[in-house]
Amino acid sequence: MEIVLTTILGKDYFDGVEESRQGHDSDLTEFLMETRQKSFNWIINQDPLQLEYDAPNLFQRFLVVLFYYQTTRHKSWKECNPPATSQVSASSNFCYALDAATGETTNNIWGDRWLSVSHECQWAGVTCETGQREEQEAVELDLRWNQLNGLLPWEITRLPQLKNLDLHHNMLTGVMPQRLFTNQSGLALEILFLGNNQLSGPIPARWFEEAAKLTNVETFSNRLTGRIPSEVGLLPMKNLNFGNNSLTGSLPVEVFYQGSLEWLILSDNDLTGTLPSKVGLLANLEYLDLSGNSVSGSLPSEIGLANQMQYLKVSYTNMQGTLPEELYGLSKFKTLELDSCNFSGTISSSLGLLTDLVQLGLSINNFHGTIPNEIGALTKLLLLRVNGNALTGTVPDSVCQNLAYLEHNSHYEAALGADCLPSTETGVPTIECAVDCCTMCCDNTLYCLAN
Repeated sequence: MEIVLTTILGKDYFDGVEESRQGHDSDLTEFLMETRQKSFNWIINQDPLQLEYDAPNLFQRFLVVLFYYQTTRHKSWKECNPPATSQVSASSNFCYALDAATGETTNNIWGDRWLSVSHECQWAGVTCETGQREEQEAVELDLRWNQLNGLLPWEITRLPQLKNLDLHHNMLTGVMPQRLFTNQSGLALEILFLGNNQLSGPIPARWFEEAAKLTNVETFSNRLTGRIPSEVGLLPMKNLNFGNNSLTGSLPVEVFYQGSLEWLILSDNDLTGTLPSKVGLLANLEYLDLSGNSVSGSLPSEIGLANQMQYLKVSYTNMQGTLPEELYGLSKFKTLELDSCNFSGTISSSLGLLTDLVQLGLSINNFHGTIPNEIGALTKLLLLRVNGNALTGTVPDSVCQNLAYLEHNSHYEAALGADCLPSTETGVPTIECAVDCCTMCCDNTLYCLAN
């Protein structure tokens, strides 16, 4: 049986094992060999099904068993670990967890325990479909929030029909594996969610060169370094989320040629460069987040062509200049966060055209003049930050009335930040604000008090 599996795995697999060893300590090398041997042993000696060597699901079952052993390097999963050896009936293998306080189930995943008597397609988090040979083939593996630990098991993408791999919010470590995509791996994969783990190293350019159907990639909140590969432009992506890592280099212009892109989140890295005018080519873009980077330059007027945009976040960047009038033609805006940049000029009355706006952040910039009355037409606005500018005058009564109404009639907390504390220089506030309107009053040194 081991010879059969070794033959099926082929040279590409063992090249990958050798590649995984390189640059790692001897303990890791030993762990890789141990998990492979455990998997062989379980299939041959411990599997309650005792498959024949020509069983159509033998290779699939081996790969998911190997996945389990490789993601329990330091401890067992949170849920759906293998049953006790005495539990051999299918009825005893369904996994669930109970909350001690409420007595309710707390599972993130549902199904039978892994390495149990049932078909692997019934194991929790595994979804299968009937293939061309009338056999059940794994198409989705969803094990998020389950305390998976150890290396990211690149072998799982050898499942030929796997479309969705969702492993976010776990404790996976090690360098991003190059071999998630080869001429034998990841051929059907469309969705790859690896966010909120402890993965390191660069984003492999090879993923985007070798993948055939990949459209959604999320690697947020890891420890990734290096540049965003220009090869991301080779595929018709819908969702790219590389936020909250340590990525460097310029924004890759190739990303902005993808008319299919709907979400682009690159926040909280150390990216540089400017937002290219090609952003106007992203006709389907709904969410753009560049906040927390060293991006500079101005907002290009071409951004007004991205007419599906609902969320724009560029706070805490080095962007500057006046806001283009074309920005106010994006009538679907719900969130516009431009805080802590170097934007200047007056606050345009055209903001009143953005009637779906819920959050508007303009604080800590170089805006001058008054707060336009037209902002009072934004009847859905729950959050307005204008403190830390050179504004004068009063907060329009309509703004205060809207905030008070929304806070009273919704489960959200309305908030207004404005420079309504006495200035340290003049002793008088630069903005007059009704006592029951401002929820955060600031002075011109950005010292703020909650009302």
